[in-house]
Amino acid sequence: MMGIFRNMFSALYHRDFRNFWFGQVVSTIGSMVQVTVLSWYVYQISGSPFLLGLMGVFEFGPVLVFILFVGVLIERFPKRNILLFTQSLLLVQSLLLSFLVWTGSTNYWFFAMLALVGGVAMSIDQPTRQSYFVELVGEKDLPNAISLNSTTFNLARIIGPIIAAILMKYVGIAECFLLNGLSFIPVLYGIYLIKIKKLPDPATFERQILNGIKKGFQYAFKNQNIFPTFLIMLAVCTFATNISVMLPVLAKDVLMGDESTYSVLMSVFGIGSLCGALFMGSRGQNIPNKNFLVMVALFMAILHITAFFGCRSFILIAVLLACVGFLIFCFLNRANTRIQLNTSDNYRSRIMSMYILITTGTAPIGNTFSGFIMKQLGGEYALLVNGAITLVLVSVLYFVYRNFLVKVRVVPVSDKDRQDIANVM
Repeated sequence: MMGIFRNMFSALYHRDFRNFWFGQVVSTIGSMVQVTVLSWYVYQISGSPFLLGLMGVFEFGPVLVFILFVGVLIERFPKRNILLFTQSLLLVQSLLLSFLVWTGSTNYWFFAMLALVGGVAMSIDQPTRQSYFVELVGEKDLPNAISLNSTTFNLARIIGPIIAAILMKYVGIAECFLLNGLSFIPVLYGIYLIKIKKLPDPATFERQILNGIKKGFQYAFKNQNIFPTFLIMLAVCTFATNISVMLPVLAKDVLMGDESTYSVLMSVFGIGSLCGALFMGSRGQNIPNKNFLVMVALFMAILHITAFFGCRSFILIAVLLACVGFLIFCFLNRANTRIQLNTSDNYRSRIMSMYILITTGTAPIGNTFSGFIMKQLGGEYALLVNGAITLVLVSVLYFVYRNFLVKVRVVPVSDKDRQDIANVM
């Protein structure tokens, strides 16, 4: 029993990661409260599924613009200091959202601009965080640190919408944003307590940013573990993971519900993701099925299509959402671990910026596409179209790259392998 517990929480035995993680638990719950409330409030004041989908452009668009530059730049600064800056910026953004609602503003573009500010902060924060874990826990416990970080997010997906529903109904929307602002205080304190203050080595700096980006792409392209994984992620993250933008429309227009319906669906989705986190955290890399990554992607696509045909049943939609949440987590966790354990330290920030570019930067495309389909055909048709596109793309990629995608073992890159890749470039 103790062995299972040790495997599921091995990264927490590292003091600095533990300080960061516990603060992040509180902050992420507050952030999910804000995500839930912001989507609902924007749909209320705009009444437009397309404008709701367009919010994804403002929230995730900065990732498309800045993320590759960020991957090179963050190699020059202590990651602890970068995280203190980004979390402080997100705190200020939440307080400004609270002020807008408190003053009665219904101007869509004010909220869009603050979503843009949050997007800029996250475009810096996410690759920094992802590349920081290996410094806090080392390569041995890296898979568990990735799982625990994602567990935090998925736990928040359950608790956050419930808190949001209660606050929206009995307190107020402005207070939801205020709560999120206050939730950043614990994570800022946790980052402040981190003792590991590794300074970047100037000898490893890329003097020219564009040249650094180019070398990062060359490294990813020539790495047979990374490039095929990126391609299948591109298909899945664009069309199969943007379920959250559809939920307000499904809850209100298809299921004829209210904010409680929407919050329950968000929580059910989070429960599925949390189960995925616990599953991946306990199994680590000990998953025997060599087709795991591809199978999960195909099941996601099939569930989207199935949800279309059962979209009038609240219970069926809730069950399918839980399954989709489980599969999305398993897919991203497996892909993240596979990529990080096959990446040289000198390229980690750049490779993880590409990872974030795919997981987050595709959201403006996927959300806008889903918003367009929902406006033209209806909320449920976005599930059908996204599922069908994912099914086709993943199937094609599997047959083209099956020799690489089905590799079973993922092991750290040896010094010799890293040198071979460097020589090729």
